[in-house]
Amino acid sequence: MKLRKNQRGQSLVEYLVIVSIIAIGSIAVVRGLGETIYTRFANITNSLQGKDTDLQPAALKDSEYRRKNLNDFFKEASSEGSGHR
Repeated sequence: MKLRKNQRGQSLVEYLVIVSIIAIGSIAVVRGLGETIYTRFANITNSLQGKDTDLQPAALKDSEYRRKNLNDFFKEASSEGSGHR
């Protein structure tokens, strides 16, 4: 009698790792481009309403050009969750 290994759990773990990498990447992109995307949608909304406004995204600060890692992400996430920034 030959024993077969159950590989369903292994596949599930691999999918979870892939999904978590995609989620972290998506969060990073949204955090980095969030204000620009918001400004563009606001301009589109204003145009559809017939308003003549041209909003510009705020200029980036020097600190926003700094290379960030997951420690920065978790620090900012915890400060947003506690209600202060």
